Amino acid sequence: MDVKEYLQNPCGTLSIPYWKAKTLAIPDSMRIIHCSNWNGQYGNFQRFFRIKHDLNDLSPIDYDYDTLSIDYQATQLCEMINESYKHENIVVSEQDILQWKQHKTFREELCVYINADNGKMAASGIAEFDEVCREGIIEWVQVLPAYRGRGLGKKIVDVLLNRLKSIGASFVTVSGNLDNTSKPLELYRKCGFTGDDIWYICQV
Repeated sequence: MDVKEYLQNPCGTLSIPYWKAKTLAIPDSMRIIHCSNWNGQYGNFQRFFRIKHDLNDLSPIDYDYDTLSIDYQATQLCEMINESYKHENIVVSEQDILQWKQHKTFREELCVYINADNGKMAASGIAEFDEVCREGIIEWVQVLPAYRGRGLGKKIVDVLLNRLKSIGASFVTVSGNLDNTSKPLELYRKCGFTGDDIWYICQV
């Protein structure tokens, strides 16, 4: 698949961003099936949505946020991600976080956070930018359990959308576990993402 073909329908053509599809190998034990081709042929699967934002009508940013320094705040970010996703059994290490800097799509200005009144990092997000496709990719958005229900997740996404547009992105994609109890799809709908592509990740 070339870039032109991918850009015609990014979320319906691939389950992951173009740059990842060019660098990652799918294990022989895995099948990835779009909802249009799904007939329940595998019993062991997870459902992931993949949706798109065209960067029109962005929300203004009228609140305080800061840019993360991966080198200096990796420990804090690691603890926050693990606390935020412990109900999903998602665990990252500091080394994982530092390794993200090696991605050709990494931009430190796309790593942001919002502090609570006590100075604790309450919400954070990380996006990447593929210059080849001019695609922004939201990779991580998390809010500590104690600070949920205050709109911080939407604020993080809105900051990332505005920053991605400012550096030249023409669209932004995001994916997530459709059955996550934190209901990430609802968050992204509130932020203006559209589409209904669902990908089934199956173990065979």
